[in-house]
Amino acid sequence: MSLPLIRLLYASRATSGTSYGALIGIMDHARDKNSVSNITGMLCYGSGQFLQALEGDRQSVSDLYHRIAPDPRHTECQLISIVEIDARAFAEWSMKVVNWDDGKSARRQSLLEADTGTSEFNPSAMRAEQANRFLQHLAELEREIAGD
Repeated sequence: MSLPLIRLLYASRATSGTSYGALIGIMDHARDKNSVSNITGMLCYGSGQFLQALEGDRQSVSDLYHRIAPDPRHTECQLISIVEIDARAFAEWSMKVVNWDDGKSARRQSLLEADTGTSEFNPSAMRAEQANRFLQHLAELEREIAGD
């Protein structure tokens, strides 16, 4: 019997000195750990803010979130949602990182506006369904870009 899967979404604000370059190093380390724990997900960083989705069994995701939340490299960590899921939306990534500031393409921007009703990347203002829809659509776009 397999454990039920969940998707946890949270938003937070980077502390000063937390750069995208530093984030990549952290995420490379996290990918290895997540792979061992069978956790998948996506992290979007922009305007000094994070929006992250974590997927996996309830205990593994909960344990990871409780290690992430107090990390001093971010503040104002807000849990957006935890839902049971039938299938992973980010199955191929132990952690996909997207730098919103580097890739402000017209397609990404229109995605944000369609999914959240605003042109400003502000995860803490997103409702759960907006954040979930946005990350899933962003993942589809990232797959499409990678396939080019």
